[in-house]
Amino acid sequence: MAATTPSTPTVQRSPHLGLAIVTAHVSGIQVPIACPTWFCSEKHETNRFRDVVDIDHTGRPVNLYAPCFDGSADDLFAYGQLGQDIYSSDPKMREPHVRITEGGGQAGFYTLDQADTFSGRLTTFGSEVRGLTHFARSMTAEPVAGHFPWCQPGACVSGDPDEQGDYVDHVGFESSVSAPQHVQTAEGTLLSARLCSDASDGGGATVSISGSDSNGTVLTGDELDPVIDDLAAFLDQLRAMRLHLKAAEA
Repeated sequence: MAATTPSTPTVQRSPHLGLAIVTAHVSGIQVPIACPTWFCSEKHETNRFRDVVDIDHTGRPVNLYAPCFDGSADDLFAYGQLGQDIYSSDPKMREPHVRITEGGGQAGFYTLDQADTFSGRLTTFGSEVRGLTHFARSMTAEPVAGHFPWCQPGACVSGDPDEQGDYVDHVGFESSVSAPQHVQTAEGTLLSARLCSDASDGGGATVSISGSDSNGTVLTGDELDPVIDDLAAFLDQLRAMRLHLKAAEA
């Protein structure tokens, strides 16, 4: 008989998993209710409700503040939190979901998959905005003849290789991920990237990415795009892993 490969089981999630029984103040008396205590931060025992169907469950918010153009205190731009309305007529609301509320108070509701998609777009948006600021700073810096706008002052290397004519290796700004304390790496970083232009490679602008062993990989713009996507997904997974570690530490 030929061997068969076992199928991967489908994970079935229930909105009732993770619920615990707590008490809530309803119509003047304390009554037992189901609560997703793994995230809910509501004080059901002190908040007053007319009916159990009015009871909602929300977690602690994560806040996004925006600087004010006039230099005054930062404004609350939006905040997000987990939510679950166990008695809702909408099955999606009965599941754990994400609520994002604008600073003005208008809320949007997203399934966990939708929130993943939206947060990925926010990450991309934030990265692109930061790229605009870096680009604007480099393009408005005092120009230096024979150099790219992004060249770092004093970092570029010039010379006469093998007496075949002058050359300049251009060196731009660097972004890096520092290695944690007690982790030994060649340059003290886990990962670094730098804008550069190597005369021996034709003098075009490239990005050099180096690992902890300092061995670099030079990428063109088209080659860099999928790396950016992978790193964004990598960071998302790291944040998710950190939340699991926090939950285990609680």
